[in-house]
Amino acid sequence: MSAAARLAALPLAARRSLALAFLAFALLVLWVAIVLPVRAVVSSQQEWRTDVVQEIARDRGMIKAAPQLRELSAAIDGSPLRARLYGTSAATPPADQLQNDLRAALLASGVEPTNFKVLPVAVTQGLRVHRVEFSSIMSVDQLQTFFLALEQQPRHVRVERLRLDAPGMQRSDENPKMTVLIEARAYSVDAPTAAVRVARAY
Repeated sequence: MSAAARLAALPLAARRSLALAFLAFALLVLWVAIVLPVRAVVSSQQEWRTDVVQEIARDRGMIKAAPQLRELSAAIDGSPLRARLYGTSAATPPADQLQNDLRAALLASGVEPTNFKVLPVAVTQGLRVHRVEFSSIMSVDQLQTFFLALEQQPRHVRVERLRLDAPGMQRSDENPKMTVLIEARAYSVDAPTAAVRVARAY
């Protein structure tokens, strides 16, 4: 008996159920083979159009802002504050330059140079922070002279931490020596300011 004869011999309700099952299977194949790929292509095209529109808007905004960015970059490069940063292109590393400046300030205050401990470099707001720690014995007057000598130097040195240990027994007629622990910091940039990117016009 052929397949057609077998189907014809089935009850009417069974033939209807079987026909509905074939119809559902055909619709599923149609959905998977045609509808889903078309939806994926349409969605991809929409995402691509959205990305292109956003890129065009961003580039147009950069074109308008480019003159202002160039002026700002030139102002930063010409600022006297930038000149107070430690240079990284010199033969002497910034940490050694900082030690030399601290040593000069100590000598100016009448204190013999001491041993410096170089701490790990940190990074903050685009600047490299060079840290040096040292201890010395000096009076209050010498400490004040040391701070004044640091302020007069062309490059900026920041005293981040200061600890003073005064002797327990002090005389009222003399200025006692104190043990001073100082952490000093200097700042540098790795490279000159990057050129402003000019976007293509549309």
